[in-house]
Order: sequence, then C-alpha cells, then structure tokens
Amino acid sequence: MKYIGIKEAAAKWGVSERRVRLMCSEGRIEGAIKLGWSWTIPSDTPKPRDGRELRRYKNLNIRPGTVDVDKLSRLSSELPITKEFVERKEFENIVRKSLSALLSISGYSVRDSDIKTVCAGKIVPSLSLEMHLIIVNFRSIMRSFASHKEPWVIKDMKAVYSRLMQGIDDSAGEFREGFTRFTVRGEEHIRVAAQMEATLMQYELSWRHLHGLIAASILYAEMLRIEPYEDYTELFSYLMLSGELMRHGILPPFLEKDMADEEKAAFSLAIGRGNYADFTAFIERAVESSYREAGYV
Repeated sequence: MKYIGIKEAAAKWGVSERRVRLMCSEGRIEGAIKLGWSWTIPSDTPKPRDGRELRRYKNLNIRPGTVDVDKLSRLSSELPITKEFVERKEFENIVRKSLSALLSISGYSVRDSDIKTVCAGKIVPSLSLEMHLIIVNFRSIMRSFASHKEPWVIKDMKAVYSRLMQGIDDSAGEFREGFTRFTVRGEEHIRVAAQMEATLMQYELSWRHLHGLIAASILYAEMLRIEPYEDYTELFSYLMLSGELMRHGILPPFLEKDMADEEKAAFSLAIGRGNYADFTAFIERAVESSYREAGYV
C-alpha cells in the first residue's frame, strides 16, 4: 500500500496541513499512522466529511438525566479498576453473566455455565466454533479496558469490532452499508458511515465532557440506534459503553436477562423523545448491581 504525508494529503483534499493533522489526531482519517512527530496516510483514503456537513446529522436536544455523582465517586475510589482486578472472579462474573444476557437479547441461547466452561479454556460441544471465539474475544476485550484511558475515536471503535470478530471474519471493521436502524424522533434515516462520524463529533464536543456514566449511556443508546455492524450489535454497543465507563474508573453494568424489557422501554423513550433520563437511570442501576456483585454495595 502506498502512503502519503500531511503535505500531500492537504494538497489532494484542498485543506490546510493543520486541518489534516487535527483530523489525524481525532482519528477521523482512516488508516493514518503516527510515526514520531509526523503522520502517514494511505494514498487511497477518502477525504473525511466536513464538520459543517456532519452537524445536520447531530442528535439534538438530548435530555441526559442525572446520576448520583457522590455515590459513584465513592464506589469508584473504593474499587479502582486495575489489571489485577479484571482477572478476579468478581469481574469475571459481571462479564460472563452480562454476556449471557446480551446473547439472549441477540437471539442466541447460550447458558451461563457454557460461557464459564469456554472461559476456562474448555470446549462445549453444543456451541459452534464462532460462539467459542465470540466468548473468548469478548472477555479479552473487556479485560483490556482496564488500560483504556482515551476518549473513543472511530479507528479505535473499528479496532474493537475487529477484535470481537477475530478468527471469524478477519476483514471485519468497516461499518455496514445502508442506513441507521432507527431514526431520531421520526426524522430521516442517515447512512451509517455519516451518522457515525457525526455521532463521534458530537461525543468529542459535548457528551464526553458530561459525567462518565451519562456520556457512556448516550453513546450506548446511539450505537444501538445506529447499528454500525451487521452482527452482534448488542455486544459491540455494550463494549463501547463499558470502555467509556471503565476509562472513567466505573465498573461496566451488570446485565441480566430479565432486564431486557426495561432496557427496551427506556431505549424507545430515548430515541423517540430525546429523553435519556430513564435510559441513564437504567444503566446507573445496572452499574450499582456490578458493585453489589463485587461486594461494595
């Protein structure tokens, strides 16, 4: 593959070199690699969309709700998320049972005991090879979030999905063709790639400056709404949620199968009216359940 520098990319796209550097640092240029102080870009990478064009795709007038900041601060300080903690059985239980619930929502019947067996490095004859890989990959990604400290950018989101599909579809990572799964308050469907760019711009400028749990809840709902990939949307969306929470020092939510209807109702209200209060409250309760599972509530 041929690569070009900042100067060549700027001339090719008709923008300033400073603008190209900024887009590289924001993760908006596909395949851009930083080498020391400079960036190198694949020569066939298309020009990213202009931010002014993306503004029309923003999810406006979001009412995010509130959280018990003092309680969350206390819990996160009492139980730091370290590389050692994510290897403990308490974290393993949260991941395993939440994965079982997510697979159930996705239409896969996988018992918690079977997930536990696979996580122990054993084979479950009734499960497909793909499901074995999904379980192992999901668990590995969740553990890796102990060192995830940076805000999400598109290239990192794509890398997470590629890791989830490792051994299943090694070419996975690119957003699906077509339009978002749900619209915002009955407005037009937007193409997935454009909506993801707009969502990440809104996250960068607004959401990530909110309390970590609120930002994570909005991002989670948006991933479910957009459905950036054909397969395992619920798992991918939960990984985005968990990564955002854990970089703020907050445990991922403990999901159970009987919570599906409550989540669906809160999600419908969020995308239908822009009122994320119930959805945020749902995530907050699920996070508290994680601390309860770990013995801190």
